[in-house]
Amino acid sequence: MHVWDLCLLAMCIQTSHCIFSSGVPEFCDQARNHCFSRIGCQMALNNFMIGCSDVIKGTVDTCTTDCKHALISLLSTEDRSGIAFVNCNCSDDEFCETQKRRVEICAKDVMEFMNNINDNAVVSCGLAMWICEADTSCLAALQYYIRHCAKLMNGESCSARCNNSLDILYRQTSSKMLQSCECDGTEDYNCQTLKDNTERLCFNRQPRVAYTVSGKSEVTSSGSNSFKTNSGILFLVVNISLLLYRDVFLLYRKAFLNPQW
Repeated sequence: MHVWDLCLLAMCIQTSHCIFSSGVPEFCDQARNHCFSRIGCQMALNNFMIGCSDVIKGTVDTCTTDCKHALISLLSTEDRSGIAFVNCNCSDDEFCETQKRRVEICAKDVMEFMNNINDNAVVSCGLAMWICEADTSCLAALQYYIRHCAKLMNGESCSARCNNSLDILYRQTSSKMLQSCECDGTEDYNCQTLKDNTERLCFNRQPRVAYTVSGKSEVTSSGSNSFKTNSGILFLVVNISLLLYRDVFLLYRKAFLNPQW
């Protein structure tokens, strides 16, 4: 039994929310194709192949932050197809087994996060986006938001259609962390500006102001505590990313998943 199997089984025993896949694991090629046939799991698998590329190739001996986030996203797929891929049977294929062993360096940190995950957890906006993308319904709502809120980035306006799309997105179960996520500076767009514009233009509130206490970043707000407490939706850049994901995924799939994982 692999480390992932043991970690997921332990999570099943210790929590009321069991994500461990019962029964005989699927063969890895079947699990991969099953995941790839679902847009949410496909996005998560794409993030895994990109975010964990150094770990998969064995060029690092510790788990990278991107890889941890990608695995969390993969384990968050709505129909457990990502979990099936993590638990898949390599069918004695040495190449596949080697790659799975390399990724096991991430198991402890990832499963610790999964054990303590809740709707009130504050995570980076990049991770919150990946968790949303792994759920097909949340991804569709995110795409709808992107189409109708383009003017938020430059601070022009928040139209009725944009506000409606934001409300639809916030209703998705997998979007909970988007509502309180924090910009960590790794985004390739101005995350904080978009959050501030959303507060000001969509919610008619003063943007939250960041300050530092004892070396720790804190945030305060002069606005009300009404619906949609925080505006962490922030991903106009995804509009471009979504167009590229399928082609990029196929390249990484050929490089790393052949013949199995």
